[in-house]
Amino acid sequence: MSDVTELARRIDAALTGVKQKAQQQAQDRLKEYQERQGLLKEYEKAQAKIVEITKPRLEALAKRAGDRAKVTPTVSQTHRSAKFEFRSDKAFMTLTFSVAPDQQVKNAVVEYDLKVIPVLWKFNSHSEFSTPIAKVDADGLAKWVDDRILDAVKLYIEINEGELFDKAEMVEDPVAKISFPKFAAGATLDQGGKTYFFIDETTKAEFAKQKGTA
Repeated sequence: MSDVTELARRIDAALTGVKQKAQQQAQDRLKEYQERQGLLKEYEKAQAKIVEITKPRLEALAKRAGDRAKVTPTVSQTHRSAKFEFRSDKAFMTLTFSVAPDQQVKNAVVEYDLKVIPVLWKFNSHSEFSTPIAKVDADGLAKWVDDRILDAVKLYIEINEGELFDKAEMVEDPVAKISFPKFAAGATLDQGGKTYFFIDETTKAEFAKQKGTA
C-alpha cells in the first residue's frame, strides 16, 4: 500500500502546478495590458492629429448649416465622434464622423455614417478611412473627410433643393434688375451703409462705373 505522505505530496504538486499556471496567465495578461496602454498613448497622439485635421472641416459644415443642424460631440478615452442631425419637411438626416483604434491598436479608423429617414434616396451610408497610428496620412485623411462632407451636403441639397429656394431671401441685381436667392450672389458691394448683391463681377463693375466708384 502506498504511503499517504506521497499522495499528499502529489496533490500539493498538482495544486502548485495550477497555481503557477494561474500566476503565469496573470503575468501574461498584465504584460498585454501594459503593452496596450503603451499603444494607446501613441494612439492618443494620432487621435489628436486626426482631430486637428477634421475639426475645422466639421466646424465649416456646422457654420454653413446654421440652425438647420444640431451638432452633438461625444468623447471617451479611445473614441471621439461628432453627430449632425438635419431635420426638414422632407427627411431626417443624421451624419456621424467618429474615430477609434482598431483591435490591435495599430491603426486609427475614421468612420463616416449617414442615415436618412425615410429611405427614398440612393447614397453611400458608410465609409472608413484607416491610417497607421505611427504615421497619420494627413493629406489622405483631409481629402477623404472633404469628400464625405460634400457627399452629405449634395444629398441634403438633392432632398431639400425646392425648400432651399422657397425659403431663401431674395435680392435684386441693381444693374440687371433680376431677382435671385441671396446665397447665389456672385459678388457684393458695401456702399453708403448698404450691401448690394450682384449676379457676377460684370454687373458689379457696371454698377461701380455708374456710381463713379470704379
